[in-house]
Amino acid sequence: MIKNLISIPLRYALIVILLVIIFTTGLTITLVCLRQNLENRKDFAGAIGYQLSLNINQNLDKVIHEIEDFVNTTERIYKNTNPDGTNNKVFFNALADQLIENPRYGVIVYTDEKTGRTFVLDPPINKQFKYGSIHSPSKVEPDNSSTDADITLREYIPNPINETFTKKKYLIENYPEKPFETIPELQVSFRDKPWYLLGKSLPANSKSMWTEAFNYKNADNVKNHGSGIHCVKSLFDKNGTLAAVIGMDVGNFMISDYLASLLDDVHTQNLKGFILEKRQDGSIVLIAHSLRDETFPRDEKGNLNLISKPGEMKDSAISSLIQNLPEEFTRIPDLPGHKIFTFNNHGTGYMGSAATLVPGQMPWWVLCLYVPENILYAKSYEQFQMTVLITFFIMLIGTIVTIFFAGRAAKNLENLALCATKIGNLDFDYKIKIDTAYVKEIQNLSKSMSRMQVGLQSFTKYLPKEMLKSLFDAGVVAKPGGKEKEVSIFFADIANFTHYSEILSPNDLVLQLNEYLGCFSSVINANQGTVDKYIGDAVMAYWNAPKNCEDHAFKSCKAAIQGLHNLSFLQKEWARLKKPIFNVRIGINTGNVVLGNIGTEEHLSYTVMGDNVNLASRLEGLNKTYATSIIISESTLKACGDKLVTRPVDLVAVKGKEKKILVHELLGITNETSSKIVDFCNDFKVAFAAYLNKDWKTGAQLFAKIAEQHPNDQLTKIHLDRCKDFIIKPPDPSWDGGQEMHQK
Repeated sequence: MIKNLISIPLRYALIVILLVIIFTTGLTITLVCLRQNLENRKDFAGAIGYQLSLNINQNLDKVIHEIEDFVNTTERIYKNTNPDGTNNKVFFNALADQLIENPRYGVIVYTDEKTGRTFVLDPPINKQFKYGSIHSPSKVEPDNSSTDADITLREYIPNPINETFTKKKYLIENYPEKPFETIPELQVSFRDKPWYLLGKSLPANSKSMWTEAFNYKNADNVKNHGSGIHCVKSLFDKNGTLAAVIGMDVGNFMISDYLASLLDDVHTQNLKGFILEKRQDGSIVLIAHSLRDETFPRDEKGNLNLISKPGEMKDSAISSLIQNLPEEFTRIPDLPGHKIFTFNNHGTGYMGSAATLVPGQMPWWVLCLYVPENILYAKSYEQFQMTVLITFFIMLIGTIVTIFFAGRAAKNLENLALCATKIGNLDFDYKIKIDTAYVKEIQNLSKSMSRMQVGLQSFTKYLPKEMLKSLFDAGVVAKPGGKEKEVSIFFADIANFTHYSEILSPNDLVLQLNEYLGCFSSVINANQGTVDKYIGDAVMAYWNAPKNCEDHAFKSCKAAIQGLHNLSFLQKEWARLKKPIFNVRIGINTGNVVLGNIGTEEHLSYTVMGDNVNLASRLEGLNKTYATSIIISESTLKACGDKLVTRPVDLVAVKGKEKKILVHELLGITNETSSKIVDFCNDFKVAFAAYLNKDWKTGAQLFAKIAEQHPNDQLTKIHLDRCKDFIIKPPDPSWDGGQEMHQK
């Protein structure tokens, strides 16, 4: 009955159906176009991420670290071939062999500190950077057929009379007998160059460092080698004296070529890229561009100026991009990061990206890519008609999209599981890789995992990492308890710290104190020690816990020597800045202690305690009495054997103890200490033996002789005065040479 009552004219029915079809089609086309625009944005972001992750993180980062490793290796080559600076030929041949094995490295520059001569080793001629792009790793096969004949050596010999240089050019195999080119009285300089100044400032045993980009005024080929950066290192002879500065360059011209090769396939889409360098003075300069010749300014001779300020570039979009850079990309030091953003240049909209290159160390580089938005979205309009056909495959596309997002979700969960495993192994370097997650639970889990990773990483700064890992492996909650174990305990304290705390503002005091604490913490960690705590201005550390440490007594002494050595550089810097000079006293003792979790069920502290810990603290305080820097116990000296250079200080009973022990002053490491100090210690031991044997007259004569040679040695004066006093008034027959201390 009802069906019969409903009657719709065919005309209206067809109109309604067509309208529905048209509406549905139009809506579908609109949605597809919208999706296409979003896909273009996504493709752009993906292309940038692809370029950054593969091109930079796997190529440029790799070559920079390879050059660092190469420059660091030159110290070993120097010590093996030219330890006294008199065998340059063998040393240069060894470097040439390295250049032949790695033909696409840069130029090696070497300045001899004693003679003032500068040598430049030019590698085999290559028109390509060491690494090609990921898409096509190298269009030219590496040429590994180079020989010594392909290596040239330039020698710049100073003329002290007129302050010029004589340049001689050799094939490496003919050095130094047969130069094939000699040019006298060249007006060049090397000692004022950034690479030389940086290299000369580096201490012994330090790693190589990179300079900021600078112009090569002494370059033979200004066009191809006019500017760049250097990886430099200082070389020291066997006496610990600066012998030379060596470096290897990476030219800006080559970096631009390399960047252009990476973006060559996308230049037709107007995607451009450049590398900017953040400088210590806060300024920003450009050092490379994928369209180098069209964008960099030229000087009056027509040469490209490959170190230019943003405002000097021919493309004004560069300045606009840098003005809109996120703040994190303008700070020093930088952190790993990659961001996409939009900006406007003279009414034209652009989309840009920024990514940190070689994060956390010099050179402070940021890779920037940019493209006009109208170019970016042009492809969407061209494909508009194709979207009509897509409507017939909506179901198929829906299925594909479903499979795609299911795979996405599974991949995200796999990454989260991998991150959890890494955290369980206390590996905090792994970064959670979550694609755009539309599932709220996955987003929440990712955020929680990141917070847990950061929290545990921070917690390892309060608790030894080995201890935390043992708790993870055990799978049980930590409880109070301890065990007895032999360790070496280290105390370091600033002399007269109360005075400094009165004259310095709280902020200045904390800043300078952190520099001192960082100085000693780094050498303790480097020598496998554990920093237990900071007690005001004091550092307490121990060795052989929680992880076993072989030869722990010697490593604690080595840390003390290195700590004072590094402190000397800080003291020079403090003096230059007219800051108070912190002098540090150190005490070291080796013996059994109670080691473990000390405290209550609610709060625990992993530490060491016992008489031997107290003794180490008392030894540090004895330095004040005897005007020494490092005092070690007899047990520490015996554990080290003959590895240390020491002298006896006194037979003392520290405050709170009745038993007297022989303590020693640590002055150096065997075979690393000057013969003058070794002879001084031997003479002092003979004099001290006479003192203990009650041979006051002989002791006084020997100490007097030492005092003449070392008039500022307070310990010698103490024993000399005692001998003189005992000659006049001998001590009680029960005297055993010991002294009782009544202060800490």
